[in-house]
Amino acid sequence: MRLEQMTPAHVRRALDVYLLRAWPTGCGQTPTLSLEELEGLDQLELLFERFEHIEGGGGGLKRYALRLGNSRYPFMKFVVQEHLVNGEYFFSVDTHDNLDIRPENPDYTEWELLKGFNRDLKHEIENEWDQAGLPTNTDLRALMEELARVEREESKRKSVLVVDDEADVALGLAALLRARGYECELARDGLEALQRLDRDPLPDLVLLDYEMPQLDGEEVLRRLRREPRTAHLPVLLATASTIDLSRLRRVSGLLRKPYPRHVLFAMISRLLGAAQEARGEKP
Repeated sequence: MRLEQMTPAHVRRALDVYLLRAWPTGCGQTPTLSLEELEGLDQLELLFERFEHIEGGGGGLKRYALRLGNSRYPFMKFVVQEHLVNGEYFFSVDTHDNLDIRPENPDYTEWELLKGFNRDLKHEIENEWDQAGLPTNTDLRALMEELARVEREESKRKSVLVVDDEADVALGLAALLRARGYECELARDGLEALQRLDRDPLPDLVLLDYEMPQLDGEEVLRRLRREPRTAHLPVLLATASTIDLSRLRRVSGLLRKPYPRHVLFAMISRLLGAAQEARGEKP
């Protein structure tokens, strides 16, 4: 949805769905924000003043996030952002549950159960938004597939593995990449990605989301780098989180969400070119 078409009523409707699902009647707790607090804010600019404002990497795309939490976890966020397609905005839920809790931690099992709860709640909210005709990643996927029909280029003879648990985003990315001449495979999470990378042939590049169930991007990267056959595989990591780059020294490139698609394509081209040069191959 173009920002000029979006109204405060769209945002309030999305917030209403979120709050009803995340803070159900009888849960014994109250959310940090109520719709009554937004009454009188009849312009998007005034509403967005209540949000955290982030500009993505390399293209000035905007992300507005409001931490609303849920009855079991305080950090979940309601997000309005443009991503991959300039000028088009979509609603999504950011579970924001990427705390560094490893299997050796005594709370690990409970933490994994909580993350599962957050993911289920996210899908429930986003599905209800979609049914209400609000702009979601389902619309983003449809738009990317439409763009893929016109943004066609010759074959690059290179393959990309897209690892992302956001199914609509992953499918839309795959359509765009194939239109640009790349072969493309998908993995739904870090574990599925590692299972695919155990087989030959390896892809030429991995586009890896940081926040994922099963294994996050950091753990996937760590396991890839300890194996000789994948130690030098180009990995482009995408994240909306603030992360300690010193822990990701062996990542080939980093994309800060939200990012425009031309930045994605330029970085993929650069990383593939660098890998080819490192092998002594002619372009």
